[in-house]
Amino acid sequence: MVTARAGRGDDGTTDLLGRRRVSKGSVAIDALGDLDEATSSIGLARAHVGEIDSAAAALLEQVQRDLYEAMAEVAIPVSRAGGHRIDDARLDWLTATCEKVDLATPTPTQFVLPGATIVGAQLDVARTVVRRAERTVVRMLDASDSDPGADLPTNRLLGAYLNRLSTLLYLLARGADHATGRAPEFARRARLS
Repeated sequence: MVTARAGRGDDGTTDLLGRRRVSKGSVAIDALGDLDEATSSIGLARAHVGEIDSAAAALLEQVQRDLYEAMAEVAIPVSRAGGHRIDDARLDWLTATCEKVDLATPTPTQFVLPGATIVGAQLDVARTVVRRAERTVVRMLDASDSDPGADLPTNRLLGAYLNRLSTLLYLLARGADHATGRAPEFARRARLS
């Protein structure tokens, strides 16, 4: 049975919070999709990392909650938002978290080939998805700067948060590799003659 809502988007538009219809080709919709994919990717990694590191799983759950706040900020028109959901306090928390994890994690000084462990590889995939979300959010913020009437988000901390989050995911991936005793493989190695 088809529901009453089925087919509403057949015209290439969708609802955003605040009851506005926008094109599915909108940069805001791209940003929402990339943020949604990022939190789902982090969720997959969290499901596995919890088996070896409950503290890392708790950090991942918190960043997923922050990403939902970021999605709400993107979805609500600036004219109705009433403030930023990703603010200096959230960015400061993430920065401090990265510093704490960095001190506890042996990190290589070379580029790593993802895949030393399943958990590390899942965290690396999540990192790349977050990087894509960051690029899309920056494009959305740039569009907001060039067209203030577009009612798009203006909070530059969204991009900064995603940038720091990718660092955290890298560090957690290396920590997951280290916890299993598997050393990561490096991207560059001596050439065979």
